[in-house]
Amino acid sequence: MVSSYSRELMLGIPRGTLIDLETTGLDAERDEIVLFGYIQGSRLEIICRNSEQEAPFILQLAELVPKLPRPFYAYNLSFEKGFLRAKGIDIEGVDLFQPWKEKAEALSLKWPKLDELFSHAERYFNEPVISGKDVPGLWQKFLHTKEDAYLHQIIKHNESDLLRELYLLVYYRDSYKI
Repeated sequence: MVSSYSRELMLGIPRGTLIDLETTGLDAERDEIVLFGYIQGSRLEIICRNSEQEAPFILQLAELVPKLPRPFYAYNLSFEKGFLRAKGIDIEGVDLFQPWKEKAEALSLKWPKLDELFSHAERYFNEPVISGKDVPGLWQKFLHTKEDAYLHQIIKHNESDLLRELYLLVYYRDSYKI
């Protein structure tokens, strides 16, 4: 069983697919994928598990991912690759994180998180913002209560990540080897 969310964007990707995962942790061998979000063309699509059983969700992803246009784009592509590979799905693509990682290293700075490159408007008003660190707890609350509000928070977080990654891809296109 899955929940889904989609919307038409006012701009898009002429070639390829931007992807972003939400997981129960950082260990690709032990943790699970709870959400797969992507932008193809001008369409944003998010598929979220709503069952404790991961296998049916992974089967759906195994059918979907090979049909998505290449190249794949992701912020910190190695994270998505690692999780998908652990589930038997191989991808290659363009890492939107790479130029920022290299720039940070050249300046002896720590590697930037997406939230550090692009803040949320809510932060200005001291309103709450869901981060990737919140996803495992929200997922556990959903499994315990079955309240869709927890899934919606994970979906909104993923949508925000995808839109900020789209900005990176569009605005800084020349920074990537496309």
